[in-house]
Amino acid sequence: MFKQVLGAALLCSIMAAPCLAQKTSFSIGFSIANPNVAHPFENPPQPGSSSSINGGYGSILEKDYAASNYTVEGLLQVALPKGLQLRLRGGYSLRQTDFYSVYGTPDGIPVNGSQTRETARSWHVAPGFTGSHQLGKFSLTGGLEFPVYSLSRLESSNSSTDLMTPEAPVYENVRSFPGGISYGIGPVGGISFHPIPQASIGFELRSAWMVTRLEGNYEERNNWSGTPVTLTGTAETYEHSGMSDLQVALMLRVSL
Repeated sequence: MFKQVLGAALLCSIMAAPCLAQKTSFSIGFSIANPNVAHPFENPPQPGSSSSINGGYGSILEKDYAASNYTVEGLLQVALPKGLQLRLRGGYSLRQTDFYSVYGTPDGIPVNGSQTRETARSWHVAPGFTGSHQLGKFSLTGGLEFPVYSLSRLESSNSSTDLMTPEAPVYENVRSFPGGISYGIGPVGGISFHPIPQASIGFELRSAWMVTRLEGNYEERNNWSGTPVTLTGTAETYEHSGMSDLQVALMLRVSL
């Protein structure tokens, strides 16, 4: 008897879910996108075709270039009358670029290996509001956001390995640039498909005019001379303003 009642309750809840979802004012979402706010001092390594190093070796025998640039986010949205919504978006962004190369003699003997990496991380929140227009199972949205980013310190490292001498030390140089805060205002717009009333999937486009303020010390650590050396600059403040990169996000949203 208990199983029959439980089964009937579940069946009724499933049948009622679409109707309930259309009446609720809250929805949550998840999105993945490309980062749109960069650290002002970013200078990611670029792959080359050849180079020259000490000793007359100039050929790149092997190279590997990789970039990890993404943003993952959560979204909370509240529906208002007349097709308006208040929303809060927040998440984490990573911009990391690696370039590894092996230099060698003209006859193909590996001599030196070099790896360069640059890493920039940030956390952000973006309150805003949008309006929507329904077109059957599709909806168009547009509005305004006020993003705020916390930029972590930018790390840039370079290492060099003597491949001719296995016991030789790895020479490294690591530079660290100050982090800070970036805030601004910008438009957001998108299109969504609603396969069922309580869920949607779609794309959003975002950009913003951002003001960035960094404050702190530049630091550098290296052992080029064989002895570890740490250099620390004086504390400075850096300010910059301009448009962010265009962000394209794939978003999944579900009504509560």
